[in-house]
Amino acid sequence: MMTSLFTLFMIGFGGLMIGSFAGRMAFTYYEHRLEALYLICGGMLIGVTSLELIPESIRTYSFWALLAGASLAVFVCVWTDQAIHMKYSEMSYLPVIAFVLAIISHNVPVGVALGMTLKEGIGESLFLALFIHHLPEGVALYILMKMNMIHRIVLIITASVITIVLTAAAWFGGISDHSSLINGIFMGIAIGSLSYVAIHEMIGKVVGKVSKRELYLYTCLGILLLSFYLKVAHKFF
Repeated sequence: MMTSLFTLFMIGFGGLMIGSFAGRMAFTYYEHRLEALYLICGGMLIGVTSLELIPESIRTYSFWALLAGASLAVFVCVWTDQAIHMKYSEMSYLPVIAFVLAIISHNVPVGVALGMTLKEGIGESLFLALFIHHLPEGVALYILMKMNMIHRIVLIITASVITIVLTAAAWFGGISDHSSLINGIFMGIAIGSLSYVAIHEMIGKVVGKVSKRELYLYTCLGILLLSFYLKVAHKFF
């Protein structure tokens, strides 16, 4: 259990740090490539969710439990997103705080679901999904802090706190003895949260900033890259 939690921490923290480094490069040298990064990551997250998490979850849990959890997650994400933008959009440091709270709100149900499903063979897919969706979050976190002239050490501390919360949620999920129905609802929440992040926070944020051709090209590229990865991973592992 401790080994899995340590791996989870390193994957989550590593994803945020690599994303932050990409954000630094994009902000400094390749600002026009930032949209492409978001679209590719969004496509990869759609790929791992639709090709791996959803099929595995349907085979393991009740469809209605998954649907209930996913619906609840999307509702909460939409409500939270609207509340944050209405209240904090014109304020300086508060958007950074709101963004961090939004990441944590996504990571808690995902962490609980991961902790509950590691023994059932779905946890590995969630590891991959977490790493992918932490990349653009790291990008956004760096750029937000850079625009508000927040010191780099604060970014490292913030990434550590986010990952600690995620790991604690996974630990709670691992020690909890819930019914299959509750597990299915939590897994649905994880799928709904990740899907919302992919479609709204990654792909939706760049709609209108790139051409439709680039939108479909980079999104499909992300899905194809993930599909290729899954085929290779399943063949050798």
